[in-house]
Amino acid sequence: MRTFLKEKSLVLKEMRDEVFHHFPQADIETAVARLLVEVKGIKKIPHELIAETLLGVLSKTETFNVMTTLLELDKKVKHDSELLASMKDPGYNLHRTIAMSICGMYGSGASSLFGFVDCKFRFFFPNKRPKSFLSKGICALVASTASVVISEKVKEDYTQRNLALLASRGVTLDDLVDIVDLLQRPYSPDLDRKICEHHVLAVLRKQQTFHAVQLAIKIDAGVENNEFSKQYNHIVGSDEGLFGVDESIATAIPLMYGTIALTNFGYLDKAKMGIIHELDNDHTGGKCNTFVDDLVCGLVAAACGRLAHNNIPAFNKPLD
Repeated sequence: MRTFLKEKSLVLKEMRDEVFHHFPQADIETAVARLLVEVKGIKKIPHELIAETLLGVLSKTETFNVMTTLLELDKKVKHDSELLASMKDPGYNLHRTIAMSICGMYGSGASSLFGFVDCKFRFFFPNKRPKSFLSKGICALVASTASVVISEKVKEDYTQRNLALLASRGVTLDDLVDIVDLLQRPYSPDLDRKICEHHVLAVLRKQQTFHAVQLAIKIDAGVENNEFSKQYNHIVGSDEGLFGVDESIATAIPLMYGTIALTNFGYLDKAKMGIIHELDNDHTGGKCNTFVDDLVCGLVAAACGRLAHNNIPAFNKPLD
């Protein structure tokens, strides 16, 4: 089944044109520049960089799905009195929930910026209604674009640091690639394994990935060395089922690659295939893999999400 009824580039352009019809591109770019000054004190960002970054955010399939949903709902609410009545409730938040799916791809920093733009919407767009579905999408575009511009200042490639940390816990690049290949091959039987490796390495390159990898491994190692309180060592060391913080840290990685990556994480966390299964069952010598097994789930899920968004699969649904 085809996802797009026309050429993908044409469908994305039509979506961008519709967004810019309601919120001109120049106004969105100006809002990004003002946000960078207000929150980060960053001035003199080249206009071309902001424009290029905004179009990059808009080129993502996840962004298309979210913005199209918001545009369609704005049309529907004009003729749906029940939905309109719900939106007038001060506690209505579903338009924010949908829009923030875009921010999720750019880390917690983008989500924080979203809150600022949302609260001060009239400051950025004085002549627009802040309560519409599309307005929340614009908040997400501004926040995500600003977050990418900020991250551009961090040029270090974290791949080797991440690989070294993972190797210290017995996880290799091939271990990660094996699971990505296993999950993606039903969609593309002729998939080149090198493509799987490329997307794993792309995930490992990011600073936010490094922060998650570093913290997860430090906690596991800390428990092994009894660095924490007796109660905390017991909870983490026994991998208590209701703990949940291990998943919280790990999901920071797939969240950068859209909701499909997060779905993959949930599947992997239950299926526990390959190296994930080995880590989950290795308690020899007081070893603690409570955080690292979920971390691997997050890395693989993110790579699968990235691959799915950047490659056209042979099949929309997996072959039996």
